[in-house]
Amino acid sequence: MRSIAFGLLLLLLAGCANDGALSLRSGLPGIEVAQAALRGGSPQIALQIAGNILAREPSNEAALVVQGEALTALGRLDEATTSFESVLQRDPSSIAAHIGLGRVRLGSDPAGAEVLFLEALKREPRNAVALNDLGIARDLQGRHVDAQKAYREAMAANSNMSAARVNLALSLAMDGQARDAVQLLRPLASDPGASRQLRHDLAAVLAMGGDRAEAERILSKDLPPREVQQALEAYASARPATAASLLTPGDTQAATPVRAEASGDQREGNVQVQLAAAASEDTAHAQWRRLQEQMPEVLGGRQPIIAKVEQRGRVFWRLRAGGFADAGQATAFCERVRAGGTSCVMVQ
Repeated sequence: MRSIAFGLLLLLLAGCANDGALSLRSGLPGIEVAQAALRGGSPQIALQIAGNILAREPSNEAALVVQGEALTALGRLDEATTSFESVLQRDPSSIAAHIGLGRVRLGSDPAGAEVLFLEALKREPRNAVALNDLGIARDLQGRHVDAQKAYREAMAANSNMSAARVNLALSLAMDGQARDAVQLLRPLASDPGASRQLRHDLAAVLAMGGDRAEAERILSKDLPPREVQQALEAYASARPATAASLLTPGDTQAATPVRAEASGDQREGNVQVQLAAAASEDTAHAQWRRLQEQMPEVLGGRQPIIAKVEQRGRVFWRLRAGGFADAGQATAFCERVRAGGTSCVMVQ
C-alpha cells in the first residue's frame, strides 16, 4: 500500500509480493517474526503467527495490528477493518491502528483515510509512514499539490524512505510536471540493483510526460508486447486526472460552464480562485461538498463555479469560486484555504 494508488495504476504499479517461505523453525514464533514476515512480503505467514498469538492473548494489540495489516495485504478488507477497530476500541490513541485503518479505506474513501492519517500525525507529527500515506490519500482526491507537500515532509522525516520519493515523482507527473518527476526517479531506476517495480515507475512518469518510446523500451524488458501497450495506455490516462496547466492563470483552453451558481452579493467577477480540477463533474461537486464540511467559515455563502474543460482531446471538470472584489481579497481567501490543507490558486 505504500506505492501510490490511483485508478488503473493501482493494478499496474502495485509492487510484486515476495512469497518466499519464511521458516517458522521450532517453538511458537513471536510478534517480531510476524512483523518480519510482513516486511518480507509473506502476509499469509504473518496472519498465521498473529492468529496463534491472539489465540493465547485475545487482547494483544500488536498482534491485532499485524493481523489487520496481513488481512489488508491479502485483500480481506472487512476483516482487516474489524482488527484495527478492535485496537482503537481499546486504545483510541493507537497510531498503528489509525494508519492501518486508513490504508484499508484508501481505495473506497480517500477523504476518510486522510482524516485517519491526520489523526495519527497529531500524535506523531514526523511519522514518515503516515505522511507518505497521507500523500496517497490526497493524490486519490486529485489534490496533487497537497500530496506533494506530504511526500516531501515524509522524506524530511526519513531521508531513506524511497516510497515517498517514488510517490512524489508519480504525483508530480500527474500534476503535469513530468520533467521534474523523471529527474527525481531516473537516478534510482538506473541503479544496477533497481527493482523491476522502480523501473516501471520511471516508465510511468515518462509515459505521462509524453515520452512513450522510452517508456516502452523500459517496459519491454519485463513484459510481453500486449502488456506493455496496456501499461502505456494506463499511464497515459493518469496524467490528465488533474493537469497542472488547468490551475494556471494563463489557461486559455475553451471551457463550457456547467454551473455558475452565485448569490446576488457573490456575483462572478474577473478574479476567481481554483480549488481543484477533477476527472468528472460528480467528483468536482463531491470535492466542493467536502470543502464546505471541512471549512464552512471560509467558504461562507460562496457557490461553486464548475466548468467542463477540453485539453489535448481529454475532458476535465474545473472547480472554482468567484465573487472576489480584487486580487487581494482572493489571495487572502486562498491563504485561509491552504491553511486548512487544501490547494488554492488565484486566477484572473
